Amino acid sequence: MERIVGRDRLVGTTGGGYEYVRRCLGNGHYEGVVRPLVTWHVAGELSDEAYALYLKAREANAEECRQANLERAANRAKTRVRHLCKAAGVDTMLTLTYRENMTDWAQLKRHVKEFNRRMVRLIPGWFYVAAYERQQRGAWHVHMAVHRLPPMMQHAQGVKVKSYSVVQAVWKSVVGSLGGCAHIKPSKCRRAPSRIASYLSKYMTKAFADGDAWSNRFSSSKGVAVPKPERIRFVGYSMTDMITLAYADIPYEHSQQLNCRYDRFGDRFWYVLDTNILESWRPSWAEAAAA
Repeated sequence: MERIVGRDRLVGTTGGGYEYVRRCLGNGHYEGVVRPLVTWHVAGELSDEAYALYLKAREANAEECRQANLERAANRAKTRVRHLCKAAGVDTMLTLTYRENMTDWAQLKRHVKEFNRRMVRLIPGWFYVAAYERQQRGAWHVHMAVHRLPPMMQHAQGVKVKSYSVVQAVWKSVVGSLGGCAHIKPSKCRRAPSRIASYLSKYMTKAFADGDAWSNRFSSSKGVAVPKPERIRFVGYSMTDMITLAYADIPYEHSQQLNCRYDRFGDRFWYVLDTNILESWRPSWAEAAAA
């Protein structure tokens, strides 16, 4: 593998060992990846002629590079959403829609901000992770991961009403004449945070496929810190040694809660453990592969 930095040509080599990156996200979620150590060294400086050819090739492939950068940004966004969902332990899906064909992005963001400001006043500790999607007609709507709502909430003059009715009223009061509706999955459909993260990522992937910019394609409350990963380097270890080590390190529960895979070249290994999953369902590696 090669990189050009300035006019220096850098060459990367593998084979000296592996890096083990593990992350405990809390709420029963663990992720890990084993990947080769890469050593970079300067192989020389590009001549004037070679540097000119490099610049010409980079310009010719500008669109391809832009697409690659967008895809990397999409993957970073999906990783961030997955980690936030797991670290916060969200387990309920809320969808906010408009009756009118509301296509104003700035207005959407203002509505979501105001909706959540009001929800914080009603439910202390309110937390959300939101992904935004365009409907086929062009109107925006919001997919929001939250904590399970109480069956009843206190509304005006101390009267207790169903939480669904309160959330519906709050969203309608925010959007005003545009009209809107709040859809909440019933409590019996409560999901593991990894499922919620997978659900949100689906809409983010759709936005990327549609060519939308990735700026602010998701948002979340503040106050939840995603634990930083631990990185350990193992020099001179084989992949077999690393997999043995990784399995010994996993706080293993049940087979249906653990998902592992190699990459197609056999030089990387991922695992994800979700102890919230009790039935025979497992997240796919693509949904939960460690960053």
